[in-house]
Amino acid sequence: MLHLFYELLNYLSSGLKGFQNHLIGVEWADNFEERASKQFDRIYEDYDKYFLIPLALIILSSGLLLFNFGTTGEFFEKGTDFAGGTEITFEVNGSFSSNEVEEVFADADRPGVSALTQNTGERTLLLVQVPPPDMNQTEASNIMENAGYDVDVDGFNSISAAVSDQFFRQAQFAFILAFSIMSFVIFYAFKDFTPSVAVVFAAAGDIIIAGAGMTILGIPLTLGSLAALLMLIGYSVDTDIVLSTRVLKMNRGSMKSRMWGSMKTGLTMSSGGIAGFMLLYLVSTSIVGPSELSNIAAVMVVGLLADIPLTWLGNTVILKKYVEGDFESLEALRGSVSWM
Repeated sequence: MLHLFYELLNYLSSGLKGFQNHLIGVEWADNFEERASKQFDRIYEDYDKYFLIPLALIILSSGLLLFNFGTTGEFFEKGTDFAGGTEITFEVNGSFSSNEVEEVFADADRPGVSALTQNTGERTLLLVQVPPPDMNQTEASNIMENAGYDVDVDGFNSISAAVSDQFFRQAQFAFILAFSIMSFVIFYAFKDFTPSVAVVFAAAGDIIIAGAGMTILGIPLTLGSLAALLMLIGYSVDTDIVLSTRVLKMNRGSMKSRMWGSMKTGLTMSSGGIAGFMLLYLVSTSIVGPSELSNIAAVMVVGLLADIPLTWLGNTVILKKYVEGDFESLEALRGSVSWM
């Protein structure tokens, strides 16, 4: 009997400790939210000047992309999917380094080769991407073997420049179509010129900053990274819609309280996405190494990070000034377009 009573006391004691820890966690969360709310109050009173932050990010990113275009003739480095060329996956028996392999192909009059190491868990593979003109499997094996490497070809893929150029044209059309449809739906849903422009501004800024991030990180434009840019359109728009809907269509509370509520919701959404894609990047990089999956995750992380200042320091400022009646010229332009 005493033993059962002792077990019950232990159970109640552990339960009380857990409840106490829970209360401490709740208290910490409440304190954090209170401090964040006070900080938002201070920012809100002088919100206009914070618009310079997203504007500067877009200008710097655009400048980087223009510089890249001026030096290479392309805004993005194209991968094999859009530039053509050959991808060979080797299983190498022995030690090797990616830099050495790139030098080996350069010495064989095939400059511009990109070599990546991929670890599948059971074996380590070498992915070699060779720019046009096309290379056959025998030539690639001979270059490696003549340099003293013992290799077996595990995979081979070759895309001609003409086919890859057609892929790139179709990808451009798909991207422009997706962005245009998104813009049309936003304008149709809000039927209000200034808030719609603010949403499109934030989405376009996300793409520009993510593109600049690809340039800095050396991520080529492939079918995978293009898919990530398309996903960013949706990820960007959802937080802007939450903000615009609460500010413009809800009458409960002050405009500041509605903005603060939408910011809490939007930052929670963005934080969840950033954490998920960061985890994907770390896992894929640690298990496989640099790959299409890690590139997609990296592009998404950069884009979602960019969405935070673009939405909460950019779109929010535009909506605030719009509700306060500071955009009369834009509304005059809206009135001149009958379908809006």
